[in-house]
Amino acid sequence: MVLLKLFSKKWIVFTLLVIAVMALFVRLGFWQLDRYEQKRAYNALLAQRWAQEPFNLSREPLPADLKEMEYRRVTADGYFDYDHQIVLRGQVYRDAAGVVLVTPFVMDGNRAVLVARGWVPADRADPRFWPELEEPAGAPMIGLIRPSQAAPNGQISVAADSAQREWYRIDIAAIQAQMPYSLEPVWIQQLPEPARPIDRLPVREEPMALDATTHMSYAVQWFSFAVIAGFGYVMFVRFKERQARLGERSADVFPLSAHARDVNEHRVAEQVTKADDGVVEASASAAPSKAA
Repeated sequence: MVLLKLFSKKWIVFTLLVIAVMALFVRLGFWQLDRYEQKRAYNALLAQRWAQEPFNLSREPLPADLKEMEYRRVTADGYFDYDHQIVLRGQVYRDAAGVVLVTPFVMDGNRAVLVARGWVPADRADPRFWPELEEPAGAPMIGLIRPSQAAPNGQISVAADSAQREWYRIDIAAIQAQMPYSLEPVWIQQLPEPARPIDRLPVREEPMALDATTHMSYAVQWFSFAVIAGFGYVMFVRFKERQARLGERSADVFPLSAHARDVNEHRVAEQVTKADDGVVEASASAAPSKAA
């Protein structure tokens, strides 16, 4: 019965509005489920690639599709060329301003790859502090491959007129002009070595697995909102219809009561009239007696 009322002329507009809101909540719930699956896939890929042996850039050519190298650890044989080191400006770590040191790692065959060695605070960004931030002799270089950071808005990379120390992105095509060797078309984000203190400069971090459980809880919440909206609306309509029926019953009862009051008032008026007539008659019969 209530379901029929929902689609009556009185409620049809509100019903369609509630259905639209419920559909939106359900769509948001499925969107969160999609996000949940995406993060699960990302975590699985990260774990699978991380477990593989590091890809040696010095001994193996890069695959044509760099997506195969995504999140896989990469290493190389060679040395850091600190004389051609550059920095990325405008880098923030835990709300602190600083720079990222980018150093060419030179390999055999006059080849090199740019390595982002980590973040340092702005007060240590001056070149006079760089020697104390060099890597220990013989330390391995292991990191993750990253694509070249192209110029914004599809602009063509243009080399600087002269060599410069400060850059705002690792645009390999633009940086190549100031390097004495051929740069690989990718750069490496260096990973921290085992047991490296988290606050040691330059600061390096490992990629973190994403928390997927929050998206599942959000999905449950959106589905719950849809159920609550539908159930609450049905109960609201049921309550209003019940009130309307009670009002109709009261309207049927109250007129009968008014009629009964009219009848009683009419009867009382008749009795009063009869009583008055009796008094008048008694007064008229008493008058001749006094005359006699």
